[in-house]
Parts: sequence; C-alpha cells; structure tokens
Amino acid sequence: MVDVTILGGGAIAAACGDVLSRAGFSLRHGFELESSDRSPIILGEMPSTFTVARQVVESGRHLLVASPANLSPERLSLLLDNRKRAQALFVWSERRYHPAYRFMNSLIEADSTWQPRFLRQETLAVALPTSALVRWLTLEAVALVLGLAREPGTSVMATCAINTTRNAPDLISLALTCATLDAYIQVGLGEAVERRETLLASADRKAYIDELNQSTPIRLIEDDRAARGGSSRWLACPSSTPDELARQQCLAFLHATLESQQALEEADLLLRSLSVFSAAEASLKRGAAVMVQAQNPEPRFHVVSSLRANHPTVA
Repeated sequence: MVDVTILGGGAIAAACGDVLSRAGFSLRHGFELESSDRSPIILGEMPSTFTVARQVVESGRHLLVASPANLSPERLSLLLDNRKRAQALFVWSERRYHPAYRFMNSLIEADSTWQPRFLRQETLAVALPTSALVRWLTLEAVALVLGLAREPGTSVMATCAINTTRNAPDLISLALTCATLDAYIQVGLGEAVERRETLLASADRKAYIDELNQSTPIRLIEDDRAARGGSSRWLACPSSTPDELARQQCLAFLHATLESQQALEEADLLLRSLSVFSAAEASLKRGAAVMVQAQNPEPRFHVVSSLRANHPTVA
C-alpha cells in the first residue's frame, strides 16, 4: 500500500522523498494522477503545476505543493476555495519551519507576555527580480508575520520600486495594521547580499531572529530596569539542514491529513495571508491604505465553466 505519492521532480520533491523513504514510508513516484490511488500528494516541479494541483484538490486528496512560486496568489486562492473541509492543502515554506520561528511560536503560546505588539520582517535576496518571485516572497513573508501575530490583518499600505527593465518590483514595502499590533514587511530582489531577519517586540521584551545565522539565530532582550540598558541573551538554535526542514514540513502535512483541525488552521493562515496580499495590490493601485477583506476558511464550491453566467457560484 502506498503511503505518499510524489508527482513531478525538483530538489524539494527529492528531499521529501529521501526523508520519507528513510522513515519507512512507501512511496510512489510519477507525473500524473492515478484514479485508483488515494494517498496524499507531494507536488514537485511540473510544467502544469496549477492544472495538476486542481485535479488533486478536486479528487479530494491531501496536497503539499512543493513549488509554490509556480502558483499565482489567485490560483492558490482558487485551490483553497475548492478544498473540502477536512482536506489538507499545504504550500512549501522553509522559513515558517525554521527552528527560530518554531521556538518563538511555542514561546508566544506558552507565555502571553511575549505576544508581539510590533513586528518587522525584512527579506533581501540576490535573485534577479521577477513578478512571480516577488509575489511569492511577499506572500511567504506575510504568512510568516501573521503566524507570529496570531490575528488577521485589518489594513495595509503598500509601496514599491519598479525595475522597468524587468517589469517587476525591486523592492516592496508593506505597513500592516492588525487589531493589537503593527507590522512592517520589506521584500527586495537583486540585492548584493541575502538577509532574512525579523524583529518582534512585546510590551517589555524583544526578540531578534537572523535566519542566516547558523549558530545563534535568536536574540532575546528583556527590559531589565535594574540593569542599565536592559539585558539580552543569545540562544543557540542551529539552523536546520535541508533534510530537517523537509522532515518538519512533511511531518506537519501528514499530521494534518489525520487531524482536520490542523488542515483548517493551515487553510485559515493561507487565506488571511492572501487577503493581506490582495489588499496590498489594491493599495499600490490607489496609493493609499486599504482595508483587508476577511476570507472564509471554510471551503466553497465553484463551477468553472465557459457558461458561468448560467451556472452561478454556489457558496
């Protein structure tokens, strides 16, 4: 009996296959769906990522998209709308499963005094600007921030610098307002150096995360009024290897195939992130802050047809 099916190729799909194989899972590799198989799908790099992903979702099978940069936000939103309630739909994101962020999420959950009031997230990459890449990196950064904030965005103001040669933004900045915190997100491409850093501030504490620091990526700063200038400590939390990141994401995905609540929480985070991204695009067009429209995490059913006027959407 097959435990997991891996469709397509690419480094990420291969890493998932290696990790699951070593863990004793039975795998099937291929490039098209088999109607007789009901195992969860890990979708790697394929020429028609969205077409295959839509087929997987419509078949009711659980899906981990290992090449999310190939999906536009609109298409990801469509996949989420058409998923069934207990159906797990995950997208690959090494950043969200970095040990520093997993530690901070656990700390916030265990100690409410760490609930952030301010977040600043900066992503700079040496990659050349493309519209698809900057859209995905921005969406990924928004999901990272909302995961730490644990609440939806209410309004967003976006600005960007366009690279006219490549017809894509070199730099995009978002000022995101939530119910109890403010967040600032910056994503830049074509930079001289790579940076992936996050500053989280609560009432009396701060946490600084440097994802590229291989030995001590987290710095915690306490507001110790007895000590001049406060006190700080570095935490040794080595960055994960590619295999460990693959293991963590596969584990979360497979757990969600068994626990519908985990699948709903993941869908909710992705939908909240897409809502912020949509508001940011509207803000760029208007040159003003835009309210974030909440999306329902419950799946909806759409009829996709050339005769759409005669076949309305059923919500």
